[in-house]
Amino acid sequence: MLETLGKLVTPHRRLVLALLVIGAVLRVLVNDVVAYSPADEAHYVDITRWLTRDGWSAYPKFVATYLDRQALWLSPTPLRWGHFSLTTLACTVHAPCDGRTLAWLSTLAGIASLALTYALGSRLVGRGAALLATAFSIVSPLQLALGRRALQDQVYCAAFLAAFLSLVHLLDADPHEPRSATYRRMGWFVLASTLAFSVKEAFAFPYAAFVALCLFASSHRGPKLRDAALFLLPPLLFCTGFVLVGQDPSALYDLVRLNDASFASDYSIQYYSGPAHRPMFDMFLLAPIVCLLATSALAKMTERLRTGGRERWLAGFLIIALAAFMGLPKNLRFMVILDPVLRLLAAWIVVNHPWFVRATRAGQSVLFAFFVAINAAVEFSLFDTIFRQRNIYDPTTYDILHALGAIPRTFAGAQTNRWPAFFLALAGSVAIVLGVRRSSMTEKTDSEPRSATRLSPPLTIGIGIAALVAAFFAGRMSARDDGSKPAITAPSASTSAVRDPMAEGLDALYTKRDAARAVARFREVIAAEPTHYGATYQLATALEQAGDRPAARATWTKMLKLSEASGDEATIAHARGRIAALTPALPQALPRAPAAEDPAGAEMRLGLAALYEKKDPAAAVKHFRDVLAKNPTHYGATFQLATALEQTGKRDEAKPLWTKTLEMAEAMGDTQSAAIARKHLGKTN
Repeated sequence: MLETLGKLVTPHRRLVLALLVIGAVLRVLVNDVVAYSPADEAHYVDITRWLTRDGWSAYPKFVATYLDRQALWLSPTPLRWGHFSLTTLACTVHAPCDGRTLAWLSTLAGIASLALTYALGSRLVGRGAALLATAFSIVSPLQLALGRRALQDQVYCAAFLAAFLSLVHLLDADPHEPRSATYRRMGWFVLASTLAFSVKEAFAFPYAAFVALCLFASSHRGPKLRDAALFLLPPLLFCTGFVLVGQDPSALYDLVRLNDASFASDYSIQYYSGPAHRPMFDMFLLAPIVCLLATSALAKMTERLRTGGRERWLAGFLIIALAAFMGLPKNLRFMVILDPVLRLLAAWIVVNHPWFVRATRAGQSVLFAFFVAINAAVEFSLFDTIFRQRNIYDPTTYDILHALGAIPRTFAGAQTNRWPAFFLALAGSVAIVLGVRRSSMTEKTDSEPRSATRLSPPLTIGIGIAALVAAFFAGRMSARDDGSKPAITAPSASTSAVRDPMAEGLDALYTKRDAARAVARFREVIAAEPTHYGATYQLATALEQAGDRPAARATWTKMLKLSEASGDEATIAHARGRIAALTPALPQALPRAPAAEDPAGAEMRLGLAALYEKKDPAAAVKHFRDVLAKNPTHYGATFQLATALEQTGKRDEAKPLWTKTLEMAEAMGDTQSAAIARKHLGKTN
């Protein structure tokens, strides 16, 4: 028994298992998001709670509500019934049903993606390259980031890899195998592809690449009617599944039309536009070494188009998929499925390079570890800076560059750039090493001295990569990010503008998603004015997002008293709900009464997300108007609606709202909000 087990658990398999364990542990450790987005993530949580509470009989109502309410059209669509099935299952297994539970689903999908990357690579590029690609994927910034969010993107990546793997098994089947085995392979492909469609409807674009890949792989026998039926079945099953759960066939067309129209939304135009090659630029920002190696792999394959192996399938899929994505919003969340493909190509070029092939087994192990370590150092540093320190939720080009300090910011004083001195020292060291090496090599023999002017390929590439990494970290040392918004300021001018801690706190909480900084700013406001209404509300929200539940509960208790004194019924209900949610569970013998829900809370969150996160004041205006339609005296909605109208240039409409805000602020003793209102009234007079 032990002998048989020893034969099964080979050293290679133990190494694969070790990589999967390392990847799983890392993904569990970085799944530490405190504050989830009030936009897409909150939408997934709200719908999942609804389905968990009322069952799947509520799905038709979800579809109807989505179509009726224009405010929801930019939120995730009901077409993703497969993902909602998985989130509902997750909340059934794990309570409470919140962003954290949905993030655990993404984490598990990220671990599954590692295993599927290896399985796919072992079929297309060989076990050695598959092993290296899996090691590369462990620290993928994009996959690590999406694996800690309450979104569907990492689940979609895993479903895509499963569909791709099942397609490869189908195309690579033995023509003489039993018919039952062929049908089984077809069944797995149909099942995996249907799941991918139901998790994200954008799977239609890589699916077109699957069809082209099938035609390419089976060109020797020509397409068959069976192939056409096979590829028609998954989209038909996806549509059938939606009709069954949504119970409205006509809604399918309406949702597809709305989904297409969402590409032309203000947010998409502002943040997802650009040239066709923008996604490749974004991928290079997050994975520079992998992208360079993958580009080299594509160049190498042009020399062996007829003699190459199945790695050409990866190259063909990548090119077709990139062409398909040219017309889509330029967002890396759409492109996450290409991340494993790039890593497989990068690994292939490494293990098939002549100097790697000629190296001894020990030498190959050293080179393997070298590439993994260098790539891990660069990519994990990028992940930590962009997605953990700056807490970037939507990896747009602007947010990535801003997090890396590449967007112009307020001048922060002179800074010493360490790179020139570092580069000169590095170049001098390399010159000395090469000089010593040349001298020792020419002294080996007098009769036939060996020229040392030619560098060996491994040494050349090693020095080049080491220089790139050194430049990367030296550039990081010389960069400084003061966290401020882009501004044009003369370097010699000393700025003496008056700070507004309230505005800084709102910017930190809703734009930069830095709850800790927001807490500090709101406490500054309250230190100057202990009964500041808006700052107390926002401080409670920020404390909750920062994970300080006791302090958040105490602040919500204070907020409850302030709102009761002002008669703000909506805020009273919301504060009571948060206090109940933050109160430790009582023994089962003494069940806690259900918390009152704020009927305008969801609209308020959507409005704040549109105004401060998506920079879409027009959409925010609609949400805040909906809140005021339900509660005309809602203090926060009045203030925020006036702010949003100012940003859209509708100052005449904002003026009566600023007047109303001023009256309410003076009645509550909120001097800072009153000052802001007076300032804007001065502008509009």
